Amino acid sequence: MTEEFDVAAAARSLLQVRDGGPRPAGLPVSPPDTAAAYAVQRAVIRQLGGGAWKMALLAGRDRHAAALPGRLVAASGETLPALPRDACIEVETALILGTDLHLGADPDRVMAAIGEVRLCFEIVASRFADRTAVRPLEAMADAFSSGGIVLGDTLDNWREALRGPLGIRLWLDDRPIQASETLQDLDDALSFLSWLADHAAGQGMPLRKGDVVITGARLGPLPLEDAGTARASADGAEVAVNLVPAV
Repeated sequence: MTEEFDVAAAARSLLQVRDGGPRPAGLPVSPPDTAAAYAVQRAVIRQLGGGAWKMALLAGRDRHAAALPGRLVAASGETLPALPRDACIEVETALILGTDLHLGADPDRVMAAIGEVRLCFEIVASRFADRTAVRPLEAMADAFSSGGIVLGDTLDNWREALRGPLGIRLWLDDRPIQASETLQDLDDALSFLSWLADHAAGQGMPLRKGDVVITGARLGPLPLEDAGTARASADGAEVAVNLVPAV
């Protein structure tokens, strides 16, 4: 007999890991569809509080999003809690809303809602024992494996800067990391933000002034390999974070 999916049980499994429990192989029962995966995200955010969002592609194809806990947004230079040994890092840009963004916002309203853009890190740290082995809908329920955001300096003239590559440089423990930068086009980010305004409102979590929105990796994901520090620079901006030994 097939077990029935239970939103509360799935959310409880993820929250237990966030509270320091062991990482399971997967959820008790995998979400049957995207609506169920979003229901798990909502249940987790009800416990942890929101304030941040992540753009993601389900199975590498379909546009979706993850609601992220605002308390896991750190400032540059902070020290993060211990991360799992398989944690990775991405260099991204974060859109910070300067005003609320409501359902049905037109392109001009979306652009005007961006208060600033910052260079940032996203930490990839799944609540599962092996994030590469779980089903896509389980990863989606787990906020697409996001482990937090580190906000760095603002990018000046971001409207022009985000039209092309930023020339990102990354160091782990002062060791330069060679990786190709992926272009994240500003028009794609604005399209996602417009979609997200409708999605977030439909989830009962409308976009508010101060919300942080990340729209995809420009560098990474790259393994941290027991690094004690990470630092990146791009277009005159920097971001840095201190890391404790992996567990």
